[in-house]
Amino acid sequence: MTDHRDSKPEETPEPQQLGAPETTPENPQRPEQSTEPSQDQRRALIDADLKSARTLSTVAAIAGPVSFIIGGVMLSTVGLVCAIVGFVKIKHVIDDVDGRQKVYAATVRQTLIWGLAISAIALIVNIVGIALMMPVLMEAMQTGDFTSILGEGATITAQPSGGSGNAWG
Repeated sequence: MTDHRDSKPEETPEPQQLGAPETTPENPQRPEQSTEPSQDQRRALIDADLKSARTLSTVAAIAGPVSFIIGGVMLSTVGLVCAIVGFVKIKHVIDDVDGRQKVYAATVRQTLIWGLAISAIALIVNIVGIALMMPVLMEAMQTGDFTSILGEGATITAQPSGGSGNAWG
């Protein structure tokens, strides 16, 4: 018969934090958790950055030429910002990809460079256009004579149509 009074009491394990790895007799210390993402997580991050850069390159490639047509400083600025952000994203990713994704990333990078160039040129042209038109616009607003801007269309639309001259008819 063995006497249970003389034996050591069983040790109770320390309570662990939620989500912490369990300790084992072979490894009594908790292993250091790595802050590096796993290979699958890394690939998912690279794919997300490539997709985001592609979207930004599409916006930049469309916004630049469209801002030439409508003369929008804001639109060309949006295109320029999208191109810069996309270029920074692709710059961080292009060294980590391999194979077919390397070719795809290089194509997206080239599109971003074109979008950056077109948006920058559009922004400069739109700002110069506004700077040249500003004195004419200010004069027309101060005098109320819009014929210098609109031509004969301003005199036709400026005259009231009807008897009383009331805007409400």
